[in-house]
Amino acid sequence: MKRDAEFLKKVRELAVEKNMSATAKVLKIPVYTLRARLLRATINLGEIPPQFAKTRVVKKVAKAKKRKLIDTVRAAGKAGSSKRVIIPQYIFEELGWNKGDKVLIRRSGKNKIIIEKPASK
Repeated sequence: MKRDAEFLKKVRELAVEKNMSATAKVLKIPVYTLRARLLRATINLGEIPPQFAKTRVVKKVAKAKKRKLIDTVRAAGKAGSSKRVIIPQYIFEELGWNKGDKVLIRRSGKNKIIIEKPASK
């Protein structure tokens, strides 16, 4: 009982400023162990568990880099003399296109293909 009371007191002091994972890190125990001990201590003592601070660790980034999306266009088979390819879905998501939108695909030069959505009338 005394050990539970001391543990609960220590956790309440830390919970004012820290969230549960930061509290567990300070106490040098895993989060799931903290939860289990906290549950056991509050049940034994008949008290309510402490309210942890709602904080998130924000990583300091000088400039947010745009994530490079690397994927390959894969062959999907043949239909007679024409060929099919699979274009990765994230390309359409990045451009804000939805299912059912009309898309124009045309060649540009020797090695480029342009996929565009005509402006709605």
